[in-house]
Amino acid sequence: MSWIDWTVLIAFLGYTIWDGTRRGKEASTIEGYLLANRSMPWWAAGLSVMATQASAITFIGTTGIAYVEDMRFVQVYLAIPFAMIFICMFLVPFFSKMQNFTAYEVLEERFGLKTRLTTSGLFLISRGLALGVLIAAPSYVLALLLGLPLYITILIIGVIATLYTTVGGIAGVITTDVKQMAIMMFGLVFCFILIWLNLPEEVGFEGALYLAGSLDKLTVLDVSFDLTEKYNVWSGVIAAFFLMASYFGTDQSQVQRYLTTDSVKNARKSLLLTAYAKIPMQFFILLLGVMLYVFFIFNSAPASFRATEPVAQTEQQQIAEQKILKEYQVAHLNRKEAALEAVQNRDDQSQKLFVETDAQMNDARDAELALQAEIRQADVNDTNYIFPYFILNYVPIGIIGLVVGGIFAAALSSIDSELNALTTVSIIDWYQRLQGNLHTEAHYVKSSRGVTFFWGAIATVSALLMGETKSIIELVNQIGSYFYGSILGVFILLLWVKRATGTGALTGLISGMFSVFAFDRLFFNSITGDYSFIFPWSTVPEGYAKAVEFLWLNPVGTFVVVIVGISISLIWPKSK
Repeated sequence: MSWIDWTVLIAFLGYTIWDGTRRGKEASTIEGYLLANRSMPWWAAGLSVMATQASAITFIGTTGIAYVEDMRFVQVYLAIPFAMIFICMFLVPFFSKMQNFTAYEVLEERFGLKTRLTTSGLFLISRGLALGVLIAAPSYVLALLLGLPLYITILIIGVIATLYTTVGGIAGVITTDVKQMAIMMFGLVFCFILIWLNLPEEVGFEGALYLAGSLDKLTVLDVSFDLTEKYNVWSGVIAAFFLMASYFGTDQSQVQRYLTTDSVKNARKSLLLTAYAKIPMQFFILLLGVMLYVFFIFNSAPASFRATEPVAQTEQQQIAEQKILKEYQVAHLNRKEAALEAVQNRDDQSQKLFVETDAQMNDARDAELALQAEIRQADVNDTNYIFPYFILNYVPIGIIGLVVGGIFAAALSSIDSELNALTTVSIIDWYQRLQGNLHTEAHYVKSSRGVTFFWGAIATVSALLMGETKSIIELVNQIGSYFYGSILGVFILLLWVKRATGTGALTGLISGMFSVFAFDRLFFNSITGDYSFIFPWSTVPEGYAKAVEFLWLNPVGTFVVVIVGISISLIWPKSK
């Protein structure tokens, strides 16, 4: 980046830190620090809900998925409107009536302290792991900017985020989130327009859609019912409903947002803002990834978007790489010529030639990635580096700093939100509850800051251990799918099963978690038709694939918790 971009980036991040910490002066009480004294406007809480989920992951992971695959990932969000209506009807009035700090306090009255602590403990584990991903996400961009190893950039962003979060309260987090959403959308819209304007004149937007459609990049809906497919209409509407209902309805990082509003009406309005805006936003971001793919048909792009060099190469590997790169360059040129011809002619023969040349280029690209993986003895997937490469190489000077600043600031804001939620649960559900509320407000505020720092350190270590992953946006949903369904099941027992007991709820919760991990390790051999449970530390035999994809783990966990919880409650109706 140029000195102009560095100046813009540093100035923007400096303003973000100042804007977030200045509200910390109002956090003199535990309610002020954790819930902003329940005084936030609904639109700010709603934008915070969206910003917390979006952040840098939206920029990097979602565009990367559309680039290497297609737009079917949007199906994950089809359930959001239905989930929001469900939450607005049943959970929001319940939480607002109870006037609690956390979503898990309500469980103790019906099901006892053990169920409350177990459920909140699962939240701490799941969000603690996911927070590591939120720290790793902007670190990919930072690695490109500074040319440092990924673990160094993780430490940099983790330390900055932790220090910033410890100072600010939830009011500062939400205030900052609002500005981050504006910067995020500016960056996305600007990049989309920039790609559009830099397409060849004879191609244009309509021609770009034609080329993307020829490659099936515009595939949005898959109506086939297949439990082994990650994304189709059924997993998006049915399975993802349980994920979204639990995430927005029982996850403290989201519940805490609408707990900061002053009424049920405003809490509902904050959630409905996400219900209306989330699917169009995700569709636009995925379309940006597809347009990015078309852009690189006509503009130079490396075989690998990672800015790393192999640690060692034998002479044989050097010869192999030279051959691959030559094939890649020839294929890239052939694809460009075939694309122009396909747009001009719009006939089957030209379209077929374009698809063939695209496949040849991707074969060469895959061969390069495979060779780099062999040299480094590690996964070198570059999905998370595609959009950052475009920003650094094609976005104008001055705007680069603002776009990258938006990515970093959004990431810091999301990390802020998660840390604040983890702190709230740790202090309210564990420390204060088990200590019997014996200390002063000042003590709990001071303790909250200390716990925030602790979780920031844990999340940074988690990010270091996590390393590379094919798609950070998928990993976040996968982590959540191990926990969310079971937690939602406990709340269903609370709201609609009057005979449910503490023993039933706790047994159901434990059973739900075991069932999720069991189904996650169930594999299917498409040749022999055999099903096998394969432990995580075992090698998956050739020909086996997961029988149930991760989104379906959510309804599995929910149903097991409810069925087991009801059964145990009927067997021991007086147990608590």
